[in-house]
Amino acid sequence: MMRLLSICLRILAAIFSLFPLRRRVAFLSRQGEKPSYDFERLASELRAREEAPEVVMDLSAPETQGKLRFIGHMLRQLWLARTSRVVVLDGYNPCVCIPRKRKGVYVIQLWHAVGAIKKFGLQCLDTPAGRSSADARIAHMHQNYNLVVAGGLGAVDAFAEAFGYPREQVLPLGLPRTDRLLRLAQERNINSEDRGTQKSPLDTTRSQLIDMHPWLTNGGLNILYAPTFRRGDDGSWMQKAIAELADALGDSHVNLIVSKHPLMSSREVPSPIVHTIPHVTTETLFSVVDVVISDYSAIALEACLVGLPVLFYVPDIEEYRLSPGLNVDPVDNLLLTGSPHAADIVRVISDPTELEGCTARCRSFASRYFDGLDSNSTRAVASYIFEEL
Repeated sequence: MMRLLSICLRILAAIFSLFPLRRRVAFLSRQGEKPSYDFERLASELRAREEAPEVVMDLSAPETQGKLRFIGHMLRQLWLARTSRVVVLDGYNPCVCIPRKRKGVYVIQLWHAVGAIKKFGLQCLDTPAGRSSADARIAHMHQNYNLVVAGGLGAVDAFAEAFGYPREQVLPLGLPRTDRLLRLAQERNINSEDRGTQKSPLDTTRSQLIDMHPWLTNGGLNILYAPTFRRGDDGSWMQKAIAELADALGDSHVNLIVSKHPLMSSREVPSPIVHTIPHVTTETLFSVVDVVISDYSAIALEACLVGLPVLFYVPDIEEYRLSPGLNVDPVDNLLLTGSPHAADIVRVISDPTELEGCTARCRSFASRYFDGLDSNSTRAVASYIFEEL
């Protein structure tokens, strides 16, 4: 099937290349049908500048329902990829990677995560969690990029390996999302008394969430649990992990807020301390939580950047060390706090001194991983695009 798709894409690409290039920036995604914050902010920055280019977006889910709809998206994305001066991606896209690259088209991979704790892409070929080398060759995995944008300096080596490019083509410019996270970190460091009567966006977001979910102010510690996506999990793995954390917390006066990956199924865990807040992003939840528990998800890196204490609950770390492998080992890294045992995680949460130490180490880790970032990443990426236009 992939070979047939490859042939069709090459033939159509050759035809579409007969048409002239336009001074256009095309944002193409297969991560979902709603634009990401990164795409929205970058597109807004481009449109706000003098001599703004034409900006278009075409978004689809990785497995779009309905063959006609899927074919329609593929044709439109291929047309945009062949006739736009600049193409911005947030993941692998066969319309860009498979056909031979057209001269005059500049492709930017604006990956959908700020960094990489677990290995991905070309880093984990021929492992149970990754693709086979044969499939990667047929799919021309991650070919034809001119620039790969990393969310931070600590992600450069991992991204270079995962996409198969020299370090010089991977620039730690940061993402529009890191701009927002840095602003959130600054707001968290300013006490409400110091702000006076003026409400910040953080105050507004927190108030809105509390109005909808009054239990957030019941006096308990608000703990966000956000594990990574596990391919093939029917929800049983996550249910077991939540139950183990809830059991370890026992009668503690806490609220365990579960945030699952969009592609992850889940089952309810009957516990009075377990809650969900649907249709709210994890970044929004950062405004009301005190502690984050994750594992191999880049959400952990975002929480560190915000300045929250992050604990890594990794009961399957031995498996992950083998497949897909780890860029950052949360148990061996001296600046991170991780354990395969729920009791160890709860012990840190329950001890204010240990939790304070965890917070300090997370901030130190973030200062190294995101070294050099300020709140101007959106402008920096937009400037690269304008240079190519």
